[in-house]
Formats: sequence, structure tokens, C-alpha cells
Amino acid sequence: MSTRLEVLLTFRLHSGVHVTGERAQLWTDKALVTDPQDGKTPVVPATTLKGWLRESAERLLRGLGHPACDGSRPAVMCGSCPVCALFGAPRRRPPLRFSDAVLKDSTTDVRMNVSLSRHRKTAYEERLFSTEVAWQRELTARIQGWFDSQAEARRAAALLYLAARAGFAIGAARSRGLGWLQLADFAASVDGEKLADEDLQNQSKAWMSQTEGAG
Repeated sequence: MSTRLEVLLTFRLHSGVHVTGERAQLWTDKALVTDPQDGKTPVVPATTLKGWLRESAERLLRGLGHPACDGSRPAVMCGSCPVCALFGAPRRRPPLRFSDAVLKDSTTDVRMNVSLSRHRKTAYEERLFSTEVAWQRELTARIQGWFDSQAEARRAAALLYLAARAGFAIGAARSRGLGWLQLADFAASVDGEKLADEDLQNQSKAWMSQTEGAG
């Protein structure tokens, strides 16, 4: 794979963000995951970004009639559908590499919540818990990929663009209003040359117009 794809995504955050980390924090039940380099700056991990974009791509492609495996069921992934080809599957290495989105300008606070019974739609007794939340105006994500041809790279960029545009919330506690975001800017380059907006739109229209079984 000799063709290099680079993507920079900028999202406008409409609410705070939470991704639970493994560190312990006094008086906080669910502390944020942080940058391993300094141990204190909140991040949205590369794995979270990848999973979120994959999930969004799956929903989008199924709605358009494309085959799309369920990323939460790796044992039954086909390894050849557009989602598996781009994001990977067991025994199939993905062409993409994601980086952590570091929230370097964020402020944090702690929210108090209660556990809710989805069946009874009421709060459980004595189920109060605290969640650390990061607040920032924008989130920037970087993706790199390697493909066999420029055509494949442009096609991949278009699917990433459509998936990023279709997603609406990332991280944990989305049903509680956290992680809401909107794509503000999408910049891609293939072998160092910026992918023109017109080319991106044409590639996106190709995805939108194809049906299952189309080449």
C-alpha cells in the first residue's frame, strides 16, 4: 500500500464529553480518560473515535442498501464489506490509523447522577454516582491511512466524511446529553495533495447513489 491518506476532522461540541478512564480520582466514580503523556489532560481515545465512526458508517451504509457488518460482533464479520475493508475485521488489518483527540484547552467539572431503571423508568434508590465531564468548544481528530491506489483513498475519505457528518454524539452518557457534536470541517489529502471539495462531494454522491451489489 503506497498511497497515503491524511484526514483532519474538526467537530463543534454542543455539550460536555465523557469517556471513562481507568484512573482513580477522589470523590469521582467515573473519571475521564487522560493523555498518557501527562496523566491529566482529557482525551477522546483513538479507539473511541474509530468505534464511533465505524458505528456511524454501519448505520449509513445499511440505510443505503450496502452490506455492513456489525462491529460489536467480530465473530461473524465477513471481512470484505465496505466497513470491514476500511475499519478492519478479525484476520484483516485495517488501512486506517487513528490518533487520540487531546482536549488540551478543556475545563472539567463533576456531575452527580442517579441510575435509572429503563424498565420502570424510575430512579434506583441509593444509586447516586459522580461523572467527570470535559468541556471544550471544538474537538479535532486525525486519521492516517495507506491504500493501493488514489482512487481507493478518495473513496475511503468520502466514507469517513459521510460517517463523521452522520454521527451526533460520542463517548459515554450520550443518553444523558453528553458528547453531542457536529462536524464543522473536514480536510483530507492524498499523497500530500489536498482533496478538492468537488472531488469529495462527487465521491460522497457515489456512495449515496450505489445500491447493494453495485461495483
